[in-house]
Amino acid sequence: MHHESDQLQIELDSFPMELRPMQAASAEAPFSSPEYVFEVKWDGLRCIVFRDPGGTVHLKDRGLNDLTAELPEVAAAARRVPPGSVIDGELVATDSDGRPNYPRLRQRLAGGARMRDEIPTAYLAFDALYLEGRPLLRQPVVRRRARLAKAVEAGGHLFVPDHIAEDGVELFEACLERGLEGVVAKHQQSPYVPGQRSPFWLKVKAVKSDDFVVIGWMGEKPFDALVVGYHEDGRLLPCGTVGGGYDDDASRSLRDVLVELATSESPLDPPPIMMRPVHWVRPELVVSIRYSEWSPDGTLRFPIFNGLRPEVHPAEAVRHRPRVVISGHVKPGSAAYDLTRFPF
Repeated sequence: MHHESDQLQIELDSFPMELRPMQAASAEAPFSSPEYVFEVKWDGLRCIVFRDPGGTVHLKDRGLNDLTAELPEVAAAARRVPPGSVIDGELVATDSDGRPNYPRLRQRLAGGARMRDEIPTAYLAFDALYLEGRPLLRQPVVRRRARLAKAVEAGGHLFVPDHIAEDGVELFEACLERGLEGVVAKHQQSPYVPGQRSPFWLKVKAVKSDDFVVIGWMGEKPFDALVVGYHEDGRLLPCGTVGGGYDDDASRSLRDVLVELATSESPLDPPPIMMRPVHWVRPELVVSIRYSEWSPDGTLRFPIFNGLRPEVHPAEAVRHRPRVVISGHVKPGSAAYDLTRFPF
């Protein structure tokens, strides 16, 4: 018995208790290729499930914040993951039509466990970094996914969505029709590189949304519109004002933070010439913004507030310059249709 407890202690000591997820670079347009597998990009919160060798479950976002207490239904479902495992996936809350809805998810996270019946969440597992104590980081993604599907039985609030080989364009079109966020293409031989944004993974968004830093606000008392910016080449650059998309909860949360972050000096160097007075804030708050495209002058067209992003560090709010990938031939088939109608 003593030997067994020693062995468990060794396993616990070598088991990672925190790990930042691998991120995708941006692709210019949807593509198909036999070298890639394609997954639906779900509009939720990236979340890593740790089930340590002793069987304890922890859920952590990419900012390493522990969400276990807020999400008892996901923590319970994660007991289907074998001890000694680390799983990467997306946490979602859905609308009445079964589509992931990011503002609803933020509302649930703010309300915590008491809102579990009102806004239930689901966890969509798409990668296995450790399984039963064995590290899989250096294995190719197709092998990691196969091991995940075999080791983790879906059920409760835990799902293991399938992927599609080669036909990225078809899956992208199915996402467009369904109103989903887009597609992630993963090179079949891709290892898992924690904390890195890697060209092995490419995201193609049907709906453009990115993270931006709040640098100020306009209007009378906070606020009629947020002034937002992004980091590039060591500089903080402005990219426009966002006047729509705020519900009452978001407006309240933002007002409190804007008052706290107020500063008399512009965080931009040199300070820009503004058409209307701006109340500057320290560039510490990250928000998700949906928009139609970038204008040639470096501002966002038709920006709409999409939610707070407390798990994202301000330095991660960068402009994604898309990569071009040559498109292949799309074979007809209905797997793409099925993948975009996931049974939550």
